[in-house]
Amino acid sequence: MIFKHLTACLGIGARRVMGALMVGAALLPGVAQAADPVTLTFRFNDPEQKEMRAALDAFEKANPGIKVNLERMAWKDARDQFLREAAVGETPDVVHIAFVWAKEMGAAGALAPLDALIKAKPPGKGLSDFIAMDLATGKDGKVYALPWTTDTWAMVYRTDLLDQAGVKTLPTTWDDLRQASRDVHAKTGKTGFGFPAGSASSGSLWFLANYNWWSNGKALIVEKDKTFSVGVDKADVVGTMNYFKSYLDNGDTPKSMLGVSDWADPVIIRGLADGTIAIGIMPPASFREAINAYTAANPGKAAPFKSGPVPKGTTVGTSHLGGRMLGISATSKHPEEAWKLVQFLNDPSIFTGAYKSQFPAQRSLLQTVDFGPELKGFAEQLTHARTWGPYAEGPYAMGSMWNLTGRAFGAALSGQTSVDAAAGDLLTQIGKLNAGR
Repeated sequence: MIFKHLTACLGIGARRVMGALMVGAALLPGVAQAADPVTLTFRFNDPEQKEMRAALDAFEKANPGIKVNLERMAWKDARDQFLREAAVGETPDVVHIAFVWAKEMGAAGALAPLDALIKAKPPGKGLSDFIAMDLATGKDGKVYALPWTTDTWAMVYRTDLLDQAGVKTLPTTWDDLRQASRDVHAKTGKTGFGFPAGSASSGSLWFLANYNWWSNGKALIVEKDKTFSVGVDKADVVGTMNYFKSYLDNGDTPKSMLGVSDWADPVIIRGLADGTIAIGIMPPASFREAINAYTAANPGKAAPFKSGPVPKGTTVGTSHLGGRMLGISATSKHPEEAWKLVQFLNDPSIFTGAYKSQFPAQRSLLQTVDFGPELKGFAEQLTHARTWGPYAEGPYAMGSMWNLTGRAFGAALSGQTSVDAAAGDLLTQIGKLNAGR
């Protein structure tokens, strides 16, 4: 009140002097002033945007000096977009990435090493409680991301459509799956196996191709005595391409699926939910979306879904031990605050609230997971899931192999090029990835 009265009585020039004195006083040591909050950007690629925003609101309440902008990105665009942004120094502070991207992004200088942050404030019950730390660690021995969630893919089925088609048991082999898809289409007119057949970057054909090779005792990349090499020949690639092409050529998978590359595409989720697709392959989060969509449209009805393992070939049906990690951008101006957010997102409450569609990547928390009846196939498949291993550890860039495989399979399945030519080109291009290092 005294200051207001005094400045009212003074002339303009004197008021300016008084204002300057007050600003100067605020800058003196010991004079309290409200600091602007730190603002972080968190890029999140899964569907639970609303739930994740609510979790971030809770984080902000517990950490009033930090604000978090939630930024959405589709998985199919996430890898390439982040690497492009990293090249010009304009990246989110905390980024949501696939297990297999951490080494590559760390080597590219896009992710900050976390070792000092981990040492100062270890996450959860300690680093040894997190699975897939080998994939989070670069060749230089530094940790570039923290495993966040884990999952695998499994087959999912509309049991009512299988019943109508006379399919009495879930398929166990790739030949069984092929026949079940034909039967569904022939007897119900619906899509049999509705798989994403498009060739976009980071598309789903990568997983399908590798599952087929692994179940037949082969692998695209193999390692022996610390030497890495291509583990499939042209006949292996041609055989797998022809297998998936047969679904499209015979019509039980519509050619419109060539425009779908993402396992979580609404075309597939909606098709399973409304009964126009009988069979799919996906991670548990996408399957839960389909179940929830069915339940919302059919209140009081039991959802007609089951899950089962990936088909076997000459050996057991094998899928990848997948999941998501959280990394901190190398250009983040607030790494300590970003690490606080990463730690918060690994709290057990996240997996029972905002992120129930995912299973935690902490061994201690995995012991408490209840898969539920529809997800029993995923629980079974987890016992036959493998890490990418040599794919991520060798000289071949994982993301580049993923994109090359998707383009080659997409070209073959769509008829843009012959299967023989597409298979040969794929092996040539992957060979160049090694030769160029």
